[in-house]
Amino acid sequence: MVGAAMRVPVGDLANAPALVDVAPGGVSPAAVVRHGLGDDIDLGVEASGTAARVMLRGQIGHGLVRLVGGIAPHVGLGHEGGELLRAGGTVPITLAIDVTSLYEVWIGARVALEYLGGSAQGVGISMTGVRTGGVVGMGVGFRRFLVLIELGIDHELWTGTVSDISIETNGLVLTPAIALRLRL
Repeated sequence: MVGAAMRVPVGDLANAPALVDVAPGGVSPAAVVRHGLGDDIDLGVEASGTAARVMLRGQIGHGLVRLVGGIAPHVGLGHEGGELLRAGGTVPITLAIDVTSLYEVWIGARVALEYLGGSAQGVGISMTGVRTGGVVGMGVGFRRFLVLIELGIDHELWTGTVSDISIETNGLVLTPAIALRLRL
């Protein structure tokens, strides 16, 4: 898969001085490669912006309706101009419907935990984020080639310190995404 996603913080998260530089909004290109380890398990690698993610997924069901769950640890740089490391993981669970490999729709829930640590613009940062939310999406195409669109809606809670000042902020993040998928 190749595509892009846009992170759109809303409300307090869009204006939180501590997070504007380390968890900003904006568009990131993305690429995903997955390989089946069996009929019901696959292993994937995703690169998006300055982060990399490994995902192990499993499914229950075949044919029209499947329940897909997984675990996805990730690591990345939190700020281009600093020495800030991001690390964490996501646990998603999704209900997927595949209609003759021409149409797909999915709806899912996810929870994630993330840590930001280091410095950005000469300021020491140590933040922990908890993200809960969901995703809805659809794909249209032909058996092996599909155009995918989805919208993620998550609530994020960030706590920690920036330059020895305690920070706690939360709010919504919208993440629309589009991708082209080729199955081999």
